[in-house]
Amino acid sequence: MCGACRARRASARETTTRAEFCAPCRDGARATTTRATRVADGASFDVVVCGAGAAGTSFARTYLETTARGGDGDGDGDGDGDGARGARLLLLDRGGCAKTVERVERVTRRASVYGAREDALGALEALGARTATASVAACDAESKTLTLDDGARVRYGALCVATGATPRCPLPEASDGAVDAHEVRDVESADALARRLSSMTATASADSDSKTKRIAIAGNGGIALELVDALCVRGLRARGLEACELVWLVKHGEVGDAFFDVDAADFLLRALDARRRDGEAKDDDGADVDWDSPTPERGAGRSTKKRARGRESGAAAGPDWLDRFRAKSAADDARAPLSRMKLRVLKNVCIREARKDANTGVNVLTLSDGTTIEVDAVVAAAGVEPRCDWLDEVAAPRSKSDGGILVDACMRTVGPYGDSIFAVGDACTMSARASNPETPWFQMRLWSQAAQTGAFAAKVAAGVCDADALGFNFEIFTHVTRFFGLKVILLGLYNAQKLDDVPANEVTTYQRESLADATYVRVLLVRGRMMGAVLVGDTDLEETFENLILDGVDLSRFGPSLLDPELDLEDYFD
Repeated sequence: MCGACRARRASARETTTRAEFCAPCRDGARATTTRATRVADGASFDVVVCGAGAAGTSFARTYLETTARGGDGDGDGDGDGDGARGARLLLLDRGGCAKTVERVERVTRRASVYGAREDALGALEALGARTATASVAACDAESKTLTLDDGARVRYGALCVATGATPRCPLPEASDGAVDAHEVRDVESADALARRLSSMTATASADSDSKTKRIAIAGNGGIALELVDALCVRGLRARGLEACELVWLVKHGEVGDAFFDVDAADFLLRALDARRRDGEAKDDDGADVDWDSPTPERGAGRSTKKRARGRESGAAAGPDWLDRFRAKSAADDARAPLSRMKLRVLKNVCIREARKDANTGVNVLTLSDGTTIEVDAVVAAAGVEPRCDWLDEVAAPRSKSDGGILVDACMRTVGPYGDSIFAVGDACTMSARASNPETPWFQMRLWSQAAQTGAFAAKVAAGVCDADALGFNFEIFTHVTRFFGLKVILLGLYNAQKLDDVPANEVTTYQRESLADATYVRVLLVRGRMMGAVLVGDTDLEETFENLILDGVDLSRFGPSLLDPELDLEDYFD
């Protein structure tokens, strides 16, 4: 690579999509992004990163950029990893695709909206990495050696485990293996579901006299909420969709239990129903909603002293996978009318038995309440489990609660090889950092946290960051998303996470809601100090509440008037 292009690459920001190289260098870079690569047996690297999802890619980019600043900035290297760059790094991923999370919009100082992009795995070679489409079959932590699935052995100085997580299967172990089940975890699995949906709706459209096509979705987290939104609320441009039904199997008493308490979930459903009655959603005649076991109406603006249930992990949903899913679903017929599936919600149930009928080819699900339903496919959206089976538990001890690799405050494994093995993203469990009850931060398996932990661990590995994590947000949990078309912002210990040992009489929640403008606000206070908040819709309170949580201001004197729309809190706490 020429000197001018090497300088551009050395100064490129993490969020740069494609460096502006000269034509010969650009053509060379393009060639490296498309070829499948292997690693020579016996090759040695300073750092090996296993997994090119949000966490692994963030680690690789940050480490290369950080170490390059102290080196000569030369990213050229030969085929076995002996590059001249300041650090020799190998990035492994079986899928051959690198996923990068980027900030799209800053909502508050610490809360942001994130998006994702895909690059060919080889695209990171432009930053000085060596890449290979391979996975790890075994690890010898004592000799710092990895055995890859093609038999090659690779030595490392430091290892970063970023192998992510696998979807939890909602089907019983004894289920018929022929059951048509789909998982939604990444772009590839979302594309597969879109293809399956397209084939099903095409059949429904071609044969109006056929039996109703039906999909069951089992799960109650972010992916389930977003799929219901896409299929039954916003709709897709797919012919025949109105002749299909989505059966949502919820094992809890309310939807969205992985994110919300009873009141917040109830508001979301009533806001959805209000939108439909007001005609804000199109094609109403093809989108019946049947909420089994309905929750009674609740009044607005009330004060309660109840305990919300705490959770330390949740389903990981990509920041913008739903847009791609909708686009793929409409790819075959972009001019098709916007239509939506009928929705039926069954609460307090799970799948007890699943089999495929040999005569009809449909999947037969027996639920925990004894009822039986026939579906064309089952979608798994029941959370995730860390993917780290290839790493010995002696080398990297696991969490008993969720099976993730236990790490310390610097993302080092807590076992005997913490000086050489890091774990980031969904593969790890951050008990050490999340254990402090005074800090309103906890781990949830989200893409934003995966990218954050990857970048932080890279700084530690490069020797420029310590447990204080300066520049990284471990002060307050934040998450910005959209459910049922409404903006949702979660701040701090919004659902009483980490507060199990706090006496119930010291925990107070206040809430207010307005169906007219589709807004809902709930705050949680411990001994008068705000610890968390749920904001639905355009409330314009996120920055103020974030500051109140971080500052620990005593709000006891306000009582329920804390949420009075006429009260300008910024005047009190500027």
